[in-house]
Amino acid sequence: MTDFSSYIKDVTDQEIKVLLLKLKNEMRKEDVTWEQIKEILAEIKSKDSSVLKDIIPFLVD
Repeated sequence: MTDFSSYIKDVTDQEIKVLLLKLKNEMRKEDVTWEQIKEILAEIKSKDSSVLKDIIPFLVD
């Protein structure tokens, strides 16, 4: 999460930053569902698909 946190810190688009923080917080929850994560990822993709490509490595590691 540290690298992901650094990535979020460097994001200048406030809408994207809010979505990334929301994603980070949801992933920390024990009872989070794939549907909840998928919705946030879809929002990020609709705003800027390049961000989604950037964050995938953080999510799978």
